[in-house]
Amino acid sequence: MIRIKKWLRRAKFAVIWSIAAALLLLSGCSTAGKQDIFDAARTKDQLSIRYFDLQSAEDTGDSILIETPDGKTMLIDAGIPQVGSQVVKYLDKLGVEKIDVAVNTHPHADHIGGFQAVLQSKEISTMIMENLPYDSNAYRNTVQSLQEKKVKIEYLEDGATFQLGKDVSVEVLNPPKGALPGAVKRFSFAEVNNQAMVLRVTYKEKTFLFTGDIYKEREYQLVEGKGEALKADMLHVPHHGNKTSSSPSFVKAVSPQIAVISSNILQSSDIVKRYKNNGVKLYVTALHGNILITSDGKEMNVVTEKEWQAE
Repeated sequence: MIRIKKWLRRAKFAVIWSIAAALLLLSGCSTAGKQDIFDAARTKDQLSIRYFDLQSAEDTGDSILIETPDGKTMLIDAGIPQVGSQVVKYLDKLGVEKIDVAVNTHPHADHIGGFQAVLQSKEISTMIMENLPYDSNAYRNTVQSLQEKKVKIEYLEDGATFQLGKDVSVEVLNPPKGALPGAVKRFSFAEVNNQAMVLRVTYKEKTFLFTGDIYKEREYQLVEGKGEALKADMLHVPHHGNKTSSSPSFVKAVSPQIAVISSNILQSSDIVKRYKNNGVKLYVTALHGNILITSDGKEMNVVTEKEWQAE
């Protein structure tokens, strides 16, 4: 029985990777070395979005750096506490000493944990969070570091907007206005994840949707309530590509050209197929390593650290 279970796990894993291979080979990604991904000069006068490849034996979470053509920076999440030093290392490679806006989409450790290390090494001008106090060491340590560094904290919700430099605007689509902290009663994963901050970033003619860890339940509500506002050229795949999310109606509503799964572990073959079947070019940090997306406001280009191929 034990051997059968092991075989089934291996078979399922093989299916996931074979499906991913078919999709990723269609994605048309280009090969680049680390020097290219972290060469700040190559992204001059463009919007750049870098997905950091975070490595650990456990799920590492998200960390995404956005840099505007006029030099403003926004860091969305910072992974688990154990990979905070990796985030700092990547920022060092880019010569980033100051984060103009840091965003914590929600207080789970794989999104907030690495900020403590970032705060020890980098200046953060403004921290954007949800109004959702959370009982964890990762949350407490980060908040304590923010207070010690006297960082300005803003609690944002649906309807809030702000500028990141001259030509980049950011709109908050979730959590719902006035919902927090009262909407979270039991602090289950679903409750907290559904309140995750969703950001719509616009640069000239291009839009980029960052979705945190929202589940299908919140996706349905956003599709119904936001409609056309969900359409985006690039999508941050919700909840690391987990089957809890990426409902067919949500993927169709967003209709992205490209999508990124930020995860060191490939989560679901069904989700990979869903994006493939919708004609979306999909990239995964677990397979492609660090990922760089650039845009001049009219076109987008994707460069990956690794060119992944099926064996």
